[in-house]
Amino acid sequence: MRFLSFLLFILISAGTAVAAPFDARQMQAENRDGLLRILADCEKSYAVQGLDVIRQQIDLSHHLNQEPPFAGLSGDGYPTEEQRQAIRHWASLRALCVVKVAAFLDRAPVPAEMDRKTVLDGYSFYIRGMTATSDLISVLAQGSMTFGDFANRRAKLVAEIDADHLRWSQAMAWPDDDARLRQIASVRQRFDEYLAALFPQPSPVTPPMRAALDLSFPKGPDRPDDVAVIIGNGDYHRQGRDIPDVRPAHADAAAMRIYVLQALGIRERNIIMLSDATAAQMQAVFGNDHDHRGQLYDWVKPGRSRIFVYYAGHGAPVADGSGPYLVPADAEASRIALSAYPLPLLYDNLSRLPSQGVTVVLEACFSGMSQAGSLMARASPILISPKGALPPANVTVISAAGFDQIASWEADASHGLFTEYFLKGMSGEADQKPYGNQDGKVTLEELERYLKENLSYWARRYYGREQVAQFMRSE
Repeated sequence: MRFLSFLLFILISAGTAVAAPFDARQMQAENRDGLLRILADCEKSYAVQGLDVIRQQIDLSHHLNQEPPFAGLSGDGYPTEEQRQAIRHWASLRALCVVKVAAFLDRAPVPAEMDRKTVLDGYSFYIRGMTATSDLISVLAQGSMTFGDFANRRAKLVAEIDADHLRWSQAMAWPDDDARLRQIASVRQRFDEYLAALFPQPSPVTPPMRAALDLSFPKGPDRPDDVAVIIGNGDYHRQGRDIPDVRPAHADAAAMRIYVLQALGIRERNIIMLSDATAAQMQAVFGNDHDHRGQLYDWVKPGRSRIFVYYAGHGAPVADGSGPYLVPADAEASRIALSAYPLPLLYDNLSRLPSQGVTVVLEACFSGMSQAGSLMARASPILISPKGALPPANVTVISAAGFDQIASWEADASHGLFTEYFLKGMSGEADQKPYGNQDGKVTLEELERYLKENLSYWARRYYGREQVAQFMRSE
């Protein structure tokens, strides 16, 4: 409730030093009501079996009233595996909520007499606070934090947000421009430093993704309504357990971004770029098995947008018919079915978007093995079942390898072989003889012939293994 009160305060008061006229008050009231509806829907989504008790016991009000925040939860201890499963689900639901709240606030109308940038700057304290709370929940779900520590850190986070937003509001009222800007920068720095110190083991900053390939692509027509999602999951040791890193994934994603911008004509602002995406982040973008309306849904213009999805990282084989899976950076090898994102769910949620069509490109394999070693070193053998997942009719999928094959890397691990030759082919090589008709366009048929010749050859030459790109087309 402290977060809610804080946000309603800034919705009503941000940017106003004097009483607002009637139309401004009405607009702010409508914004408040719209936000309340979103948050009420979020609360309804949290009503999950096994989660209600946990949320009630670590509710912020317990801490503020000096009550034990972990009463009824085995004392101030770490969550059990059953509790962690429920908390993981809570983290994914909260991530969806954060996306919806952020999108609402970004679009919320602002009275004419207010500066929109200033209002959004005030909102950012709340959005970053919500995100930090979700990160705390993810740490709790990993079993790296006790219930008591979670409650204490969450209470201090709320207090810090209140204090820093108050400092920001006071700075905004300063008449001297230079002094105001310096004070605002000081408040921002203080808040950044607090968030950086919030977690038990702050994660290192992921270096900017850089592409090793130096390619250019024929410029495609401008597609202002198209949307792309590009995910490069390379660092699994930082958050995951017993999962080897995928060294080329960041460079693969960076190279694919260049292709999307140049060849597909997708605008920078329409690219959702994720590096080392967690399960919560993937669900926030693509939705979950209860609701397909994640961030991607919000970005699609019905009947006008085409969608391009690229994923570089680990895949995992099927488990009891629920897989195969895309493996988030915080997944656990021994609990893939609980901590990874099912590929059939991805296809189903993408097919439910009101788009013109969807193309999915996967630099991943689903055999349980990878270039870096076995993904399933400590997993149950039931997982090792290399079965595919057929996409719906309006989704086209191009994947790096068959479901019983390994997706190979370049010899120097600079790129995945599939991504390297996919991009070389799309740069024009696949349109040349003997693969294409040299008409200046690369078709799927030409690309398939090109990959069968080049990708498969180099995988066999480097590693003595078969690797054939898979094309599953819409009908």
